[in-house]
Amino acid sequence: MNQIKSSPPPPFPPDTVWDVAGGKAAGIYTWFKEISEELDNGWVLSDNNRMLMLGGYSYLGLNKRPEINQAAIGAIQTFGTGMSGSRFLAGTTELHSQLEKKIAELHNKEGAIVYTSGYLANVSTIACLLRKNDFIICDKTNHASMIDGGRYSNAKLMRYPHNDLTRLQKILASIPDSSRKLVVIDAIFSMSGEAADIPQIIALCKKYNAYLMVDECHSIFVLGKTGGGIAEYFNIKPDDIDITMATLSKSIPAAGGYIASSEKMINYLRHESRGFIYSIALSAAMAATALRGLEIFESERQTLLERLNDNTEIFKKTLRSSGIQLGDSVTSIIPILVGDPMKAAVAAKICHEHDLYIHAVFPPVVPVGKAILRASITASHKKEDLIMAGKTIGAILTEVEKMELPNISGYN
Repeated sequence: MNQIKSSPPPPFPPDTVWDVAGGKAAGIYTWFKEISEELDNGWVLSDNNRMLMLGGYSYLGLNKRPEINQAAIGAIQTFGTGMSGSRFLAGTTELHSQLEKKIAELHNKEGAIVYTSGYLANVSTIACLLRKNDFIICDKTNHASMIDGGRYSNAKLMRYPHNDLTRLQKILASIPDSSRKLVVIDAIFSMSGEAADIPQIIALCKKYNAYLMVDECHSIFVLGKTGGGIAEYFNIKPDDIDITMATLSKSIPAAGGYIASSEKMINYLRHESRGFIYSIALSAAMAATALRGLEIFESERQTLLERLNDNTEIFKKTLRSSGIQLGDSVTSIIPILVGDPMKAAVAAKICHEHDLYIHAVFPPVVPVGKAILRASITASHKKEDLIMAGKTIGAILTEVEKMELPNISGYN
């Protein structure tokens, strides 16, 4: 009897997209660097070295504010450290209700609902809203959570090339009127800091009877004259956006994500959104932290925004004076254009050796041939530190151009 020959099975788990082992062997792997303490003015302690944090999202510099810390301590003393159940069953406290009311007011919406993370807010909301024969339309460079939500939905997910609104219009025009249509879009694209053309997208949604969901994780609290986000930036009506999503873990130094929308929409999500019903409630400590953070934002927004914008401009000016090319960001996200992924990886490693905490971003997160060093500036940074960092990065990128680089698969 002939024995059937077969090939050995492929490796399990599959190989990573990037050659992690090769990167570590070449000494250019920089991720998961441990931080032992957050210090003042944007500095952190890592491996007993002070490093200037240029990779975080504490845009307003509110983390470790004593009054915010005290709010968390007070909540723990009242409610303990755990929630013991989902919001649907046992996890709704008065703090959660107060937080949701405050969020709705800030967005000029009828209601809000808080999830344990921004990722969960996007995935769970998008996944439960549409049915078979409905359509979700998404920019290809949207955050992964929006794309994943579309994949988990029973609706058909359609993606268009980045910022290609001509293609978006063609997709919307091709969908029958009998189907629901939901356009999901990042207000600010997280890798480039560029703004989506929300006014034009609103016009298309109105023309083709589509609903619009906007992710404001990198725009609310920092964009616009008073930090009102994308609606203020473009001077559009909040009701022109059907669903607003944002996070409580960037400008606001807590955890969690939220949806702000109509009372009808929020009621629907409370009873249909699996990530809300079947997930543990946001801790009372984080709810109290977020609430106090929002209150401080309301009272100090002008000072915080002026400091953030001034710091951002100083850092950009310093980089450009060194001949460094930057992306078209309208926020304090600053993409430093490198191009070649290996050059970006080596540059990031050298930055770490010079006590600058910054990372490289490669394809497929960014387009092929457009690897970057991605910096984020905060209101807590000192101007002299940013000038030093900008000059150092400029010198490092000049040095990398002259270097013979290692050849590692997955870094291309």
